Amino acid sequence: MNNEYDPYEDRSRDKAKAAADDWRETSSRFWRYLRTRSLECWGFFIAGLLIGGLLF
Repeated sequence: MNNEYDPYEDRSRDKAKAAADDWRETSSRFWRYLRTRSLECWGFFIAGLLIGGLLF
């Protein structure tokens, strides 16, 4: 009887935790990549953020 659907069980918390873990993994990979880049790449990254902030 453990396989029955329980409408009162809160599975959204599990989905939210999985999404948060996925986001943390993706962002940590991105920051690890940026730390290995030269100063020139950082300049382009910051310029992109500034231009994106001005346009949107």
